[in-house]
Amino acid sequence: MVAESRRADIVYSMQVVFARQESSQDWLICLPVDAARKRLRLVAAAVVLVVGAVVGFGIWSTPPTYINSGAVIFSLPQSQTSPNAYLYFASSLITSGNAMTKILASSQTERQIRDAGGTADVSLTLNNLYNQEYPNYSEPLATLTAQSPIAADTRYTFTVAARVLGRLLAARQAQANVPVTDRITIKIVGVTGPAAQPGSPRRALAGLAFLTLLAAALTWGFIDRLIGWRTAPR
Repeated sequence: MVAESRRADIVYSMQVVFARQESSQDWLICLPVDAARKRLRLVAAAVVLVVGAVVGFGIWSTPPTYINSGAVIFSLPQSQTSPNAYLYFASSLITSGNAMTKILASSQTERQIRDAGGTADVSLTLNNLYNQEYPNYSEPLATLTAQSPIAADTRYTFTVAARVLGRLLAARQAQANVPVTDRITIKIVGVTGPAAQPGSPRRALAGLAFLTLLAAALTWGFIDRLIGWRTAPR
């Protein structure tokens, strides 16, 4: 009995030793994997944060866009003073306004504005009284707009564009041999002056920060799954 008990103690002691050896070997095997996982996590997080910082700096350092706009009214000829004159000439006024929007958008007109010192982007659009799917251009009204990152350039270009628009309208009618008293003219009212375009870079930066943290978390989890899949026993 004593011999058997001693033999059992020896067997148990050997099992404990072997178990400890296997445990230490498993720990040694897992150690490089854990170190690689940590390094990859840090590198991925650093890359995501650097990319987010670069994009955020670009948003913060981008200057605001200044817009100068005004309503362009295509007016009746001087010879038309009767109360019902607008009823007869409304379609002609609207047609003239539509034609001038296309002329002002042409490369030739853009070159004229540039030659006069205008550097901002210019556009002329008829006022749509409904929506884009079912447009309603039933009034001889348009909006002249100039926009640029520099307020002074925006103001000056708007003035040049308004002058060019009036000159082109008069020249087109002169080419058609329209008498001076029967020519359509324009009036520009409600000029806003250079105004910064609405939009807050702080809101954009807040959204970018959230997306950056989300990307870092997703990348962190992806690295864990990737390393776990590659080191899983097959």
